[in-house]
Amino acid sequence: MFLAAGLAGLAGLIAWPFLRAAGQAGGAGGYLDPRFKRVLWYLIASSRGGANRAKIIDLVNSRPANANQIASELKLDYKTVLHHLKVLTENGLIITEDREAYGATYFLTPLMEKNYQSFQEILARVRRE
Repeated sequence: MFLAAGLAGLAGLIAWPFLRAAGQAGGAGGYLDPRFKRVLWYLIASSRGGANRAKIIDLVNSRPANANQIASELKLDYKTVLHHLKVLTENGLIITEDREAYGATYFLTPLMEKNYQSFQEILARVRRE
């Protein structure tokens, strides 16, 4: 996993500045840890369900949403969405206050927000292939 398993909920936000500070400054897109880029490639391009995870990231980027809203808008099964949200949370792409709470709202992590352009570039390359 990209993040330590102990990071949960909004408390994990405290660790993000340290993760960014540990890396090197990138170009116009800012900091992009090579490990994070590999995680993006794996979760979007190299694993089953990558297309659905990309749709979820896009939706959450446009507006924070809970699992039910995501399932309705993307016309996906609720349990499928929960699975993808768990994967995205465990890998540091999205965050929520309390994943166990019904109606928990999901947001992009600060690191994902900062590197959203890299996500779009990976997605564009995947769609071209």
